[in-house]
Amino acid sequence: MTLAKDQLSLSAETGQDLELTLLHLENIREMASNTSEAGMSDFFDRMGSILRGYSYGGDSAGRIDGDKYGVLHPKSMDSSVLKEKVENLSEDVAPGHGVKVASSNVDLDKGQLSSENASNALMFVINSFVNNEGNDFNIENLADGLQGRMESTMNRISSLKTVFLKHDFSLVYQPIVNLLDESVHHHEVLCRFKEGESPFETVTFAEEVGIILDLDLAVAKKALEYLKGFRKLGSDIPPLAINISGHSIESDAFIDSLTQLFELNNDVSKSVGIEITETTQVKDLKRADSVIQNFRRKGIHVALDDMGSGSSSFQYIRAINTDFVKIDGAYVRDVLNNDRDKAILKSMIRLCADLKIGTIAEMVETKEQLTLLKSLGADHGQGWLFGKPVPEIVLPKKRRAVTMNVKRQGFKTGWA
Repeated sequence: MTLAKDQLSLSAETGQDLELTLLHLENIREMASNTSEAGMSDFFDRMGSILRGYSYGGDSAGRIDGDKYGVLHPKSMDSSVLKEKVENLSEDVAPGHGVKVASSNVDLDKGQLSSENASNALMFVINSFVNNEGNDFNIENLADGLQGRMESTMNRISSLKTVFLKHDFSLVYQPIVNLLDESVHHHEVLCRFKEGESPFETVTFAEEVGIILDLDLAVAKKALEYLKGFRKLGSDIPPLAINISGHSIESDAFIDSLTQLFELNNDVSKSVGIEITETTQVKDLKRADSVIQNFRRKGIHVALDDMGSGSSSFQYIRAINTDFVKIDGAYVRDVLNNDRDKAILKSMIRLCADLKIGTIAEMVETKEQLTLLKSLGADHGQGWLFGKPVPEIVLPKKRRAVTMNVKRQGFKTGWA
């Protein structure tokens, strides 16, 4: 699929119309049980040569999952040739026990999408097709459905890119508090889309098809505009944390755009911190740390999300210097009833304290959890105990000054 993605991008430059043929070797296990290991090895070698020979560029073919294969080829080619040749080959290798091949074609017309978005749509469709259907699907019956999925995925990508561009979504703000006195430290910015549309599913889709960069930048712009409203009123500016996906951190173009955005809004940008989500998508840790340190030097605080949710969490903490780490809520949720979670939570908090990194515990919902987190030394907390996401931030009222003639002194806008 990586090769197919590369060839799809290349074909856009050459004007070549491509089609993806999916092959399902329905009874390959039966063939294997009646054929020697050497015979099956010979079959797969020769089948691979056939599929590659008919593929675009000579190398855009491969196994997708289990007994399913994919071939990216010029649209002008008759894909039934692939089915016929594989079936004939299997009969040649295992007479009377050859495979039955079901095939389905997906037109890769990308319409108005960029080549990158089109290839991401292809990856999304194939992955969800395999994951959702498991081994029980009949590809012959899903030919129309699969093409429909491709079309609907591309349509959704185009639609969401328009939503992001026009800022046709709303923001809500959930407080993150200091655990010692439960005062609000800052608010996390969260997205809300049209009624009935899951924010989690939408963001996940945007990550999978490669348009999360558009959303992340749109959220940053909208959050900065929101803070400018406080500035115009002469009010204190509430510190915010915006989510930036690991996908976006990997993009030089995105980093350049975000940096420019902060510079153009430097009157409020120091009140914005970055919370990096999907850290497993960050491949070049050395580069990511360099990017993050540049933001930190500009007074923009950085947090890593969901510590403990993946096997590589400690690798990221070791490689990337940040101001805060958010501890996965799964440990907080069960900490009162699970001694193992309590021990792990305690070790993570202690590690961060030794590294001089602030901790934010997610999913704090009860007073009992709060008491335990305090005893373990956690710095901050987030959860329904302190407040649900709200559409507007209400700042605490300030005491009236002794005289209205005294000029108000400058106020701190950063997180510290």
